[in-house]
Amino acid sequence: MPQRILFLEQQTTRAGGQRVLDEVLCSLAPEFAPLVAFPEDGPYVDELRHRSIETLTYPLGRYRSGAKSLADLLAFPLRSVHCAYQLADVIRQRDVRLVYINGPRTLVAGVLAARLTGLPSLFHLHMTMIRGADVFVATRAACRATKIIACSETAAAALLEHDRRLEKRTQVIYSPVRKPGRSRSFESPDNPASGVIAASAAGATVLGLVGRTTPGKGHHVLLEAAARLIERGRDVHLVIVGAPDANSAEDAAYLARLKELARGLGLESRIRWTGYQVDPDPYYRTFDVLVMPSTVREGLGLVALEAMQWGVPVVGSRLGGILEIVKDGVNGLLFTAGDSTALAETLERLLADSALSARLQAGARVSVDERFWVETFRARIREVLFELCPSARPSTASLPLRPAGTRA
Repeated sequence: MPQRILFLEQQTTRAGGQRVLDEVLCSLAPEFAPLVAFPEDGPYVDELRHRSIETLTYPLGRYRSGAKSLADLLAFPLRSVHCAYQLADVIRQRDVRLVYINGPRTLVAGVLAARLTGLPSLFHLHMTMIRGADVFVATRAACRATKIIACSETAAAALLEHDRRLEKRTQVIYSPVRKPGRSRSFESPDNPASGVIAASAAGATVLGLVGRTTPGKGHHVLLEAAARLIERGRDVHLVIVGAPDANSAEDAAYLARLKELARGLGLESRIRWTGYQVDPDPYYRTFDVLVMPSTVREGLGLVALEAMQWGVPVVGSRLGGILEIVKDGVNGLLFTAGDSTALAETLERLLADSALSARLQAGARVSVDERFWVETFRARIREVLFELCPSARPSTASLPLRPAGTRA
């Protein structure tokens, strides 16, 4: 019988952490079976149920991104302890063998439930933690986790710099980049990026930004830089792929400020706000440059890798996980975080030099190496699961043979 893993998920809509969780779930069979717990119902919960993945809810409370209120901070420890005891009952009733904690909000409840039941726990960190209170709680709770997986060296360092004791139990497994979609013909009239294609065909430079609409992503820096480029005579169009977190008033207010800023800079006719896109590939294919103007440290920045698969160079902030992907002058260019003048000058340098552009495009295409392959990720995740649940490991006699060097 497959050994059951209890996954603790902190939010019910799709984002980077949930995309990675999908790949973990795909790596389980036949030795493991998932039971995924959520703080409430939502679109991602419905999706998993539709895929016949068993789910449950537990009373941790709604996940709200951004700064937390004093009431949130005071309620969180009590809710976490309450959830831990409820989860411990589930663990005993369902014969769970491992607690998989997919994000820091569920960390306290997860490690406590695991300790109450004598189980190993695995904490998967998908972000670079920067807020003092969050880091304080996470580092202390992570000391009780059996194993920590970090999505990048940057994400790992944010924890280790606060507590070096975590180093022995921390392993970096890069989040995988999804392969380019092929479900829709690029030339199809129903391509959602058709308007962008028209702008590109007319000779405009298309600058893309893909990610949640939240202050740390630095959309405002790109808008200010684009206005400077237009003043210099550059025909620039912007494509903003993404949306605010549905439960974040901070994100919603930021989007309103961005649209007001765009009006003030005279950019309204040059920006396409696409909203959230399940499949952003039709847009990547229209970009001349992907811009990552983050003002806080990214955990990794998978959108950079996704763009590079299409030969799109990346101009990014010299900050955090972006530095693990974007190599200045090889597959993209770097600029000082938060400096819109520096971003405009960097983009101008790229747009004015066709040889540089061609070199960066070629470099981008070969940048998605085996560290970021889905197959690599799944294999490494399975090794960690077998490390924590050794009785589930199949005997070598039952393993299928596969030619060396192949990507399944």
